[in-house]
Amino acid sequence: MKNKDRDKSDIDLKKYEDLDGLSLQKINFGLWLSLNRRKIMRLVVIFLIIVAAASLLYSSYNYIFYFLYGRQADNELVQSLAESQVDNQAYREANTPQALIASDVSVFAVRGKYDFLVSLENPNLRHFSAFQYCLENAAGEQIVCGNSFILPNSQKYLLLIGQEFDKAPGNLRFVATGLSWQRLNAHDVPDWASYASTRLNFQLEGVKYSAPESGHKNPFHSLQFSIKNNSPYNFSSVPVNIILWNGDRIVGANYYHLDNLLSAEKRNVVLSWPSAGEKVTRVEVVPDLNILDNNIYLPYRGEIGS
Repeated sequence: MKNKDRDKSDIDLKKYEDLDGLSLQKINFGLWLSLNRRKIMRLVVIFLIIVAAASLLYSSYNYIFYFLYGRQADNELVQSLAESQVDNQAYREANTPQALIASDVSVFAVRGKYDFLVSLENPNLRHFSAFQYCLENAAGEQIVCGNSFILPNSQKYLLLIGQEFDKAPGNLRFVATGLSWQRLNAHDVPDWASYASTRLNFQLEGVKYSAPESGHKNPFHSLQFSIKNNSPYNFSSVPVNIILWNGDRIVGANYYHLDNLLSAEKRNVVLSWPSAGEKVTRVEVVPDLNILDNNIYLPYRGEIGS
Protein backbone atom coordinates (compact mmCIF):
# COMPACT_ATOMS: atom_id res chain seq x y z
CA MET A 1 0.00 0.00 0.00
CA LYS A 2 2.80 2.39 0.85
CA ASN A 3 4.51 1.56 -2.39
CA LYS A 4 1.40 2.53 -4.37
CA ASP A 5 1.07 5.90 -2.56
CA ARG A 6 4.74 6.58 -3.08
CA ASP A 7 4.41 5.78 -6.77
CA LYS A 8 1.54 8.28 -7.13
CA SER A 9 3.38 11.03 -5.24
CA ASP A 10 6.36 10.55 -7.46
CA ILE A 11 4.34 11.53 -10.63
CA ASP A 12 5.65 14.78 -12.21
CA LEU A 13 2.61 16.74 -13.47
CA LYS A 14 4.86 19.04 -15.54
CA LYS A 15 5.53 16.11 -17.81
CA TYR A 16 1.81 15.66 -18.42
CA GLU A 17 0.82 16.12 -22.01
CA ASP A 18 -2.76 16.10 -23.29
CA LEU A 19 -3.16 14.68 -26.74
CA ASP A 20 -6.04 17.17 -27.34
CA GLY A 21 -3.68 20.21 -26.80
CA LEU A 22 -4.90 21.21 -23.31
CA SER A 23 -1.77 21.94 -21.28
CA LEU A 24 -1.46 22.29 -17.55
CA GLN A 25 -0.58 25.98 -17.97
CA LYS A 26 -3.83 26.65 -19.77
CA ILE A 27 -5.77 24.81 -17.10
CA ASN A 28 -4.17 26.91 -14.37
CA PHE A 29 -4.86 30.19 -16.26
CA GLY A 30 -8.51 29.21 -16.80
CA LEU A 31 -8.86 28.41 -13.10
CA TRP A 32 -7.32 31.76 -12.11
CA LEU A 33 -9.57 33.62 -14.53
CA SER A 34 -12.65 31.88 -13.13
CA LEU A 35 -11.71 32.67 -9.52
CA ASN A 36 -10.88 36.38 -10.24
CA ARG A 37 -13.63 37.17 -12.77
CA ARG A 38 -15.49 39.55 -10.48
CA LYS A 39 -12.31 41.49 -9.62
CA ILE A 40 -11.39 41.79 -13.29
CA MET A 41 -14.86 43.06 -14.21
CA ARG A 42 -14.71 45.56 -11.34
CA LEU A 43 -11.32 46.87 -12.58
CA VAL A 44 -12.65 47.22 -16.15
CA VAL A 45 -15.71 49.15 -14.93
CA ILE A 46 -13.54 51.44 -12.77
CA PHE A 47 -11.21 52.08 -15.76
CA LEU A 48 -14.13 52.97 -18.03
CA ILE A 49 -15.60 55.28 -15.36
CA ILE A 50 -12.23 57.06 -15.08
CA VAL A 51 -12.00 57.45 -18.88
CA ALA A 52 -15.57 58.77 -19.10
CA ALA A 53 -14.99 61.20 -16.25
CA ALA A 54 -11.75 62.46 -17.82
CA SER A 55 -13.48 62.94 -21.19
CA LEU A 56 -16.32 64.82 -19.51
CA LEU A 57 -13.91 67.05 -17.61
CA TYR A 58 -11.86 67.72 -20.79
CA SER A 59 -14.97 68.55 -22.84
CA SER A 60 -16.31 70.81 -20.09
CA TYR A 61 -12.98 72.62 -19.84
CA ASN A 62 -12.84 73.24 -23.61
CA TYR A 63 -16.45 74.42 -23.70
CA ILE A 64 -15.89 76.86 -20.82
CA PHE A 65 -12.60 78.07 -22.40
CA TYR A 66 -14.32 78.65 -25.75
CA PHE A 67 -17.23 80.42 -24.07
CA LEU A 68 -14.83 82.75 -22.23
CA TYR A 69 -12.11 83.26 -24.86
CA GLY A 70 -12.70 81.25 -28.05
CA ARG A 71 -15.67 83.23 -29.38
CA GLN A 72 -13.67 86.44 -29.23
CA ALA A 73 -10.77 84.77 -31.09
CA ASP A 74 -13.20 83.50 -33.76
CA ASN A 75 -14.67 86.98 -34.19
CA GLU A 76 -11.19 88.41 -34.59
CA LEU A 77 -10.35 85.73 -37.17
CA VAL A 78 -13.51 86.45 -39.17
CA GLN A 79 -12.72 90.15 -39.11
CA SER A 80 -9.15 89.46 -40.21
CA LEU A 81 -10.37 87.31 -43.12
CA ALA A 82 -12.79 90.02 -44.18
CA GLU A 83 -10.02 92.63 -44.12
CA SER A 84 -7.81 90.25 -46.09
CA GLN A 85 -10.51 89.89 -48.76
CA VAL A 86 -10.79 93.67 -48.95
CA ASP A 87 -7.02 93.91 -49.39
CA ASN A 88 -7.12 91.26 -52.13
CA GLN A 89 -9.89 93.14 -53.91
CA ALA A 90 -7.88 96.34 -53.69
CA TYR A 91 -4.83 94.49 -55.02
CA ARG A 92 -6.80 93.11 -57.98
CA GLU A 93 -8.23 96.53 -58.74
CA ALA A 94 -4.78 98.12 -58.51
CA ASN A 95 -3.35 95.51 -60.91
CA THR A 96 -6.20 95.44 -63.42
CA PRO A 97 -4.87 96.41 -66.85
CA GLN A 98 -5.65 99.93 -67.95
CA ALA A 99 -7.53 100.49 -71.19
CA LEU A 100 -5.80 101.19 -74.48
CA ILE A 101 -5.44 104.87 -75.36
CA ALA A 102 -6.47 105.45 -78.97
CA SER A 103 -6.19 108.60 -81.04
CA ASP A 104 -8.74 109.85 -83.53
CA VAL A 105 -8.85 107.94 -86.80
CA SER A 106 -6.94 109.66 -89.61
CA VAL A 107 -8.20 109.03 -93.14
CA PHE A 108 -6.09 109.67 -96.25
CA ALA A 109 -7.59 109.49 -99.74
CA VAL A 110 -5.18 108.32 -102.44
CA ARG A 111 -6.50 107.79 -105.98
CA GLY A 112 -9.91 106.47 -105.00
CA LYS A 113 -8.60 104.32 -102.15
CA TYR A 114 -8.35 105.14 -98.46
CA ASP A 115 -5.63 104.70 -95.86
CA PHE A 116 -6.52 104.66 -92.16
CA LEU A 117 -4.21 105.39 -89.24
CA VAL A 118 -4.75 105.17 -85.48
CA SER A 119 -2.12 105.86 -82.85
CA LEU A 120 -2.35 103.46 -79.90
CA GLU A 121 -0.73 103.57 -76.47
CA ASN A 122 -0.50 100.75 -73.92
CA PRO A 123 0.13 102.29 -70.47
CA ASN A 124 0.49 98.87 -68.78
CA LEU A 125 4.03 97.97 -67.78
CA ARG A 126 3.54 94.17 -67.68
CA HIS A 127 0.48 93.49 -69.86
CA PHE A 128 0.27 92.92 -73.61
CA SER A 129 -2.46 91.93 -76.01
CA ALA A 130 -3.19 90.44 -79.42
CA PHE A 131 -6.59 91.84 -80.29
CA GLN A 132 -9.30 92.31 -82.91
CA TYR A 133 -10.65 95.75 -83.75
CA CYS A 134 -13.01 97.66 -86.02
CA LEU A 135 -13.35 101.21 -87.23
CA GLU A 136 -16.97 102.27 -86.72
CA ASN A 137 -18.87 105.28 -88.01
CA ALA A 138 -21.20 107.50 -85.99
CA ALA A 139 -24.10 105.08 -86.59
CA GLY A 140 -22.13 102.18 -85.08
CA GLU A 141 -21.57 100.46 -88.41
CA GLN A 142 -18.30 98.57 -88.76
CA ILE A 143 -16.54 100.07 -91.76
CA VAL A 144 -13.35 98.00 -91.69
CA CYS A 145 -11.94 95.46 -89.22
CA GLY A 146 -8.65 93.74 -88.57
CA ASN A 147 -6.37 92.33 -85.91
CA SER A 148 -3.13 93.53 -84.38
CA PHE A 149 -1.06 93.47 -81.18
CA ILE A 150 0.47 95.85 -78.70
CA LEU A 151 3.46 95.29 -76.44
CA PRO A 152 3.75 96.37 -72.79
CA ASN A 153 4.46 100.04 -72.09
CA SER A 154 4.56 100.93 -75.77
CA GLN A 155 3.08 103.09 -78.51
CA LYS A 156 2.36 102.02 -82.06
CA TYR A 157 0.68 103.02 -85.30
CA LEU A 158 -2.21 100.92 -86.53
CA LEU A 159 -2.40 101.09 -90.34
CA LEU A 160 -4.99 99.95 -92.84
CA ILE A 161 -3.73 100.74 -96.33
CA GLY A 162 -5.52 100.77 -99.70
CA GLN A 163 -9.13 100.22 -98.58
CA GLU A 164 -11.78 100.69 -101.26
CA PHE A 165 -15.09 102.50 -100.59
CA ASP A 166 -17.69 104.19 -102.73
CA LYS A 167 -17.36 107.38 -100.72
CA ALA A 168 -15.01 108.71 -98.08
CA PRO A 169 -15.82 107.32 -94.61
CA GLY A 170 -16.08 110.02 -91.97
CA ASN A 171 -16.31 110.37 -88.19
CA LEU A 172 -14.73 107.00 -87.54
CA ARG A 173 -13.68 105.72 -84.16
CA PHE A 174 -11.46 102.83 -83.05
CA VAL A 175 -13.22 100.00 -81.19
CA ALA A 176 -11.35 97.01 -79.74
CA THR A 177 -13.77 94.12 -80.31
CA GLY A 178 -11.63 91.29 -78.93
CA LEU A 179 -9.17 92.75 -76.45
CA SER A 180 -7.73 90.15 -74.07
CA TRP A 181 -4.86 91.18 -71.81
CA GLN A 182 -2.05 88.82 -70.87
CA ARG A 183 0.50 89.44 -68.15
CA LEU A 184 4.18 88.84 -68.81
CA ASN A 185 5.58 85.70 -67.24
CA ALA A 186 8.12 86.95 -64.70
CA HIS A 187 10.15 83.76 -65.13
CA ASP A 188 10.43 84.13 -68.92
CA VAL A 189 10.64 87.94 -68.99
CA PRO A 190 12.02 89.24 -65.69
CA ASP A 191 13.07 92.59 -67.20
CA TRP A 192 10.84 93.80 -70.02
CA ALA A 193 12.97 96.84 -70.92
CA SER A 194 16.05 94.67 -71.43
CA TYR A 195 14.05 91.98 -73.24
CA ALA A 196 12.55 94.47 -75.68
CA SER A 197 15.71 96.49 -76.33
CA THR A 198 17.65 93.30 -77.16
CA ARG A 199 15.12 92.14 -79.77
CA LEU A 200 14.10 95.51 -81.22
CA ASN A 201 17.66 96.59 -81.83
CA PHE A 202 17.39 97.93 -85.39
CA GLN A 203 19.64 100.62 -86.79
CA LEU A 204 18.14 102.96 -89.40
CA GLU A 205 20.48 104.98 -91.59
CA GLY A 206 20.36 107.12 -94.71
CA VAL A 207 16.65 107.94 -94.58
CA LYS A 208 16.07 110.07 -97.71
CA TYR A 209 12.68 111.19 -98.89
CA SER A 210 11.92 112.75 -102.27
CA ALA A 211 8.68 114.66 -102.73
CA PRO A 212 6.72 114.25 -105.97
CA GLU A 213 7.51 116.71 -108.71
CA SER A 214 5.03 119.55 -108.74
CA GLY A 215 2.51 119.33 -111.55
CA HIS A 216 3.36 115.73 -112.34
CA LYS A 217 0.39 113.81 -113.71
CA ASN A 218 1.08 110.69 -111.55
CA PRO A 219 3.05 111.91 -108.52
CA PHE A 220 4.87 109.38 -106.39
CA HIS A 221 6.53 109.50 -103.00
CA SER A 222 10.10 108.19 -103.06
CA LEU A 223 11.91 106.86 -100.00
CA GLN A 224 15.18 105.08 -99.42
CA PHE A 225 16.85 103.92 -96.22
CA SER A 226 19.00 101.16 -94.82
CA ILE A 227 18.10 99.01 -91.83
CA LYS A 228 20.48 96.78 -89.88
CA ASN A 229 19.47 94.01 -87.50
CA ASN A 230 21.75 94.51 -84.50
CA SER A 231 19.92 91.90 -82.44
CA PRO A 232 21.20 88.32 -82.04
CA TYR A 233 17.96 86.99 -83.58
CA ASN A 234 16.93 86.06 -87.12
CA PHE A 235 13.45 87.23 -88.12
CA SER A 236 11.18 85.69 -90.75
CA SER A 237 9.52 89.06 -91.38
CA VAL A 238 10.02 92.58 -90.07
CA PRO A 239 7.04 94.88 -90.79
CA VAL A 240 7.94 98.56 -91.04
CA ASN A 241 5.47 101.43 -90.76
CA ILE A 242 6.23 104.57 -92.76
CA ILE A 243 4.63 107.76 -91.44
CA LEU A 244 4.62 111.00 -93.44
CA TRP A 245 4.59 114.23 -91.43
CA ASN A 246 3.94 117.84 -92.34
CA GLY A 247 5.20 119.66 -89.30
CA ASP A 248 3.40 118.11 -86.33
CA ARG A 249 0.58 116.62 -88.41
CA ILE A 250 0.46 113.17 -90.03
CA VAL A 251 -0.49 113.50 -93.69
CA GLY A 252 0.07 109.98 -95.02
CA ALA A 253 1.25 106.45 -94.27
CA ASN A 254 2.54 103.27 -95.87
CA TYR A 255 4.13 100.02 -94.77
CA TYR A 256 6.76 97.55 -95.95
CA HIS A 257 7.84 94.00 -95.01
CA LEU A 258 11.45 92.83 -94.88
CA ASP A 259 11.55 89.05 -95.27
CA ASN A 260 14.19 86.86 -93.60
CA LEU A 261 16.20 89.59 -91.94
CA LEU A 262 19.12 87.84 -90.30
CA SER A 263 21.17 88.89 -87.32
CA ALA A 264 23.84 91.49 -88.21
CA GLU A 265 22.37 91.83 -91.72
CA LYS A 266 22.05 95.27 -93.28
CA ARG A 267 19.33 95.75 -95.90
CA ASN A 268 18.94 98.67 -98.31
CA VAL A 269 15.35 99.61 -99.14
CA VAL A 270 14.09 101.78 -102.00
CA LEU A 271 10.34 102.48 -102.20
CA SER A 272 7.88 104.55 -104.20
CA TRP A 273 4.10 104.76 -103.91
CA PRO A 274 1.31 107.04 -105.19
CA SER A 275 0.94 110.49 -103.70
CA ALA A 276 -2.19 112.55 -103.14
CA GLY A 277 -0.24 115.80 -103.39
CA GLU A 278 0.33 116.18 -99.65
CA LYS A 279 3.26 118.23 -98.42
CA VAL A 280 5.83 116.20 -96.43
CA THR A 281 8.52 117.72 -94.22
CA ARG A 282 9.82 114.53 -92.60
CA VAL A 283 9.40 110.76 -92.67
CA GLU A 284 9.28 108.39 -89.70
CA VAL A 285 10.26 104.73 -90.22
CA VAL A 286 9.13 102.47 -87.34
CA PRO A 287 9.58 98.65 -87.13
CA ASP A 288 6.33 97.05 -85.93
CA LEU A 289 7.41 93.63 -84.69
CA ASN A 290 5.61 91.38 -82.19
CA ILE A 291 8.64 90.05 -80.33
CA LEU A 292 6.40 87.99 -77.99
CA ASP A 293 5.28 85.80 -80.90
CA ASN A 294 7.69 82.88 -81.31
CA ASN A 295 6.61 82.40 -84.93
CA ILE A 296 8.53 85.49 -86.08
CA TYR A 297 11.91 83.96 -85.22
CA LEU A 298 13.84 81.92 -87.76
CA PRO A 299 15.51 78.79 -86.36
CA TYR A 300 19.27 78.66 -86.15
CA ARG A 301 20.99 76.32 -88.54
CA GLY A 302 21.41 73.70 -85.82
CA GLU A 303 17.64 73.78 -85.15
CA ILE A 304 16.46 73.26 -88.72
CA GLY A 305 14.59 69.98 -89.07
CA SER A 306 14.69 69.29 -85.35
